[in-house]
Amino acid sequence: MAETSQKALQQQILIDDSNIPDWLLTEILQRLPVKHIFKFKCVSKRWFILISDPFFARLYSTRINTSLSTSQPWNLLFRYLYEVRIVPSSMIDTRIALKQSQDFSSPGLSLNFLPYSKHDCPIKILASSNGLLLCCETFYWQKNYYICNPLIQQWIALPKPPKAIKSVAVGFICKDGHYEVIRFPTANYGPSNTLRLETFSSETGKWHCSIVNCPVLDYYIKTDSPVVHYNGSLHWLEFRHSKIITYDPHNGTNTGLRLMNLPDDKQSEHLSLLGVSRGRFRYFEVTDTCFGPRDLRVWVLSDYDAQRWCLEYRIKFSGSWIDEVNEFIPKDNFYIFPLALHPHEFDIVYLGYGGCLVSYNLGTRKLDVVHRNFYSHQLLAFVFSPWPTTIPQPFW
Repeated sequence: MAETSQKALQQQILIDDSNIPDWLLTEILQRLPVKHIFKFKCVSKRWFILISDPFFARLYSTRINTSLSTSQPWNLLFRYLYEVRIVPSSMIDTRIALKQSQDFSSPGLSLNFLPYSKHDCPIKILASSNGLLLCCETFYWQKNYYICNPLIQQWIALPKPPKAIKSVAVGFICKDGHYEVIRFPTANYGPSNTLRLETFSSETGKWHCSIVNCPVLDYYIKTDSPVVHYNGSLHWLEFRHSKIITYDPHNGTNTGLRLMNLPDDKQSEHLSLLGVSRGRFRYFEVTDTCFGPRDLRVWVLSDYDAQRWCLEYRIKFSGSWIDEVNEFIPKDNFYIFPLALHPHEFDIVYLGYGGCLVSYNLGTRKLDVVHRNFYSHQLLAFVFSPWPTTIPQPFW
């Protein structure tokens, strides 16, 4: 009898919130992790209405942006692997040693909800924007694209592009509830100085094809470096001419693709990437990794219009490792390659080194192992939006 009364009391405590005014319940709910808030919509009709109200989303975002925390949550995502693996930022920030490959998954955050993830070859992550991911089933001959929010496990499939192309450079922009996907061939061997560019718009629900100007006849896009959206334009590293190819979706049909200069004193042709840290556009490279001195260099774009770069860091690896690291990673005979820039910390970069994923502090010269037995060259720094971006239901 006592046990029955205790269960009834517990149910009453869990369910009866009638004495709590809406303003107080809102104050409580907005202090919960965003991943849990969406689950709590199912608690009651009242909670569903409060959490679904646009006012709640604005209030939550404002609190996050003005809180004492220095940055929004983010993750390192593996773009092309045989398994979908995500390294949570909490694990990186606390330097938790990941002992097994299955421990790389972040509980409650995966891409297993996408239809193609059940197949032998998993989803490929192509780009991110405003808390959403653009994914595809394959790397070559891409035709089935998905846009998803991994936090709330919402997704849609896009219509198939009008033309089959073996290899494409892809861009993705999501803003104000509207999104666009841009794609064009990764290489052009002439003789024409124009190319076919395809754009999908959520406003029309269709792919639009246009012929745009191409700045060089024989460009080649570096596909292992993620596309970067900055200053209203998309940016891809170009390999053959050591440039950046940019495209402005709002004015691209008039201007076409454009070339942007990289730092004059850059050296690496292969081991480099673009990224954004705390709102600054940066270029990151590792030089001479097989023989001779191994330099790590990071530039920041100080003037976008003038294309003026400023060298922030130049570090020779041979003399920078601390003794503790040398106990388990030899410093002289391993391949080193850049993987990602920390989106919130200027001083931290991520490298592949000695079969490990490592974080490296450019200021303190301290290296930490994030994960061993790591050989992927494909990482994406994914920053969550303060409030989960919902995907409008397709009308096509």
